Amino acid sequence: MGCTSVLKEKLRNVYKLAENFYEAEWMLADWCTEAEASGIAELKTMAKTIKTRVDGILAYWTTGRVTSAPVEGFNNKIRWLIRQAYGYHDQEYFRLKIFDLPNIKIHKNL
Repeated sequence: MGCTSVLKEKLRNVYKLAENFYEAEWMLADWCTEAEASGIAELKTMAKTIKTRVDGILAYWTTGRVTSAPVEGFNNKIRWLIRQAYGYHDQEYFRLKIFDLPNIKIHKNL
């Protein structure tokens, strides 16, 4: 397995194995050190990004492993609805469509 694959799995394991804030902090710092030493530009950029956003990343462990993924997903559905609703003239109808979003499937048939 190449260096990139090993580091990818190691980063995934931070979320799987770190039981608390301090373990996660140590594991992320270790990952960043290895990524920078790899000499691979993309991994070095990722390490830099992790370092600048480490407080937000570590919040995952301080908030009881809560993420903003459900909210982001719902926001994406609202953006999709806005694109579909071009031409709606009734704001109240659009508002009702937003409330109905959890019941709407937006997957494309391939």
